[in-house]
Amino acid sequence: MAVAVAGTLSLMASTAQAAEFTASTTLQNTLAVTAISPLDIGTVFAASTGADIGDGVGVMNIAGDGTVDYTNSSTTIKLMSLGTPVPAQGSVDSASDFKLILPDTNLFLATTFADGSGTLEAAFSDANLGNAGYEAVELRVSADDTIPALYLVHFKVGDVSGGAASEDGTANDGIWDVDMDFGETTYVFNIGATVVTQPGIESATGAADGDLAYEEGTYSGTFEVTASY
Repeated sequence: MAVAVAGTLSLMASTAQAAEFTASTTLQNTLAVTAISPLDIGTVFAASTGADIGDGVGVMNIAGDGTVDYTNSSTTIKLMSLGTPVPAQGSVDSASDFKLILPDTNLFLATTFADGSGTLEAAFSDANLGNAGYEAVELRVSADDTIPALYLVHFKVGDVSGGAASEDGTANDGIWDVDMDFGETTYVFNIGATVVTQPGIESATGAADGDLAYEEGTYSGTFEVTASY
């Protein structure tokens, strides 16, 4: 005899399990410049300033690749490199073109650096130093301002990788346009500058101050570089 067995199949209803994810980002509303290495001018020779303004100044140009040339016309050596300068190096992370802003020294005219040409009194006077166009960087061996300083002017950008920089049209105003290479997100660059000896003047008045002697030691100072869209 056949016996039928009734079976019951029970299906449980499925329950959806929600997973929660976190989303986050670090927002930066300015471009950050990273200082990789300082400007190492190396050892230089500088004995003294000129006896008066007509003696001009010693001028040493350090290019973005570290090469050196001189533009002063004097037959008397006022400033000379005794080593190999190494440009400063920095970087900026950016996915699009931007501007680098260095000190604005466009009112220090190279034509006034030569002996007897132009007037350096106004350019290096306390009334002008630090103002727009006169943002020269002082390099001093001590806080004693009776010891003459060296000055950095006419800052230059040299490309290393990631893009190409060019001055924005006004020579030595410190503004450089950076065009990023396709697909690059980091621009690495060098910084050179022109080193100038202090004129033979008293900075507060612009009057001739005689032959001021440099002291042996480490002359140092700081400058800022920023980046913006």
